[in-house]
Amino acid sequence: MKNILFGFIASTLLLACSPKTTTEVITESSDTTNDGMPKADIAEGKVVYLKDCGRCHYQKSVDGYTKEQWSNILPRMAKKAELDETETRQIEAYITWELDHD
Repeated sequence: MKNILFGFIASTLLLACSPKTTTEVITESSDTTNDGMPKADIAEGKVVYLKDCGRCHYQKSVDGYTKEQWSNILPRMAKKAELDETETRQIEAYITWELDHD
């Protein structure tokens, strides 16, 4: 019995003191899309679009308009909503990404 107990304690200590080895999978991640657009801008643009564009009116579906139409709509609406350059750029990134990935 003592031998079994000693063997159990010894193996437990051996396992506890052995170096930890892990297999780590490193994936190539990027902060940009294949088009070179910052992913953060797209994500933040969606947040700003959902939060700010719905303050004054029902939110329009992004794919309800073409890129050309959005290029006219967005500057006017950004000015009315008093969005700064960063927020406007983010919304533009989100809209462009949505239109390209439908």
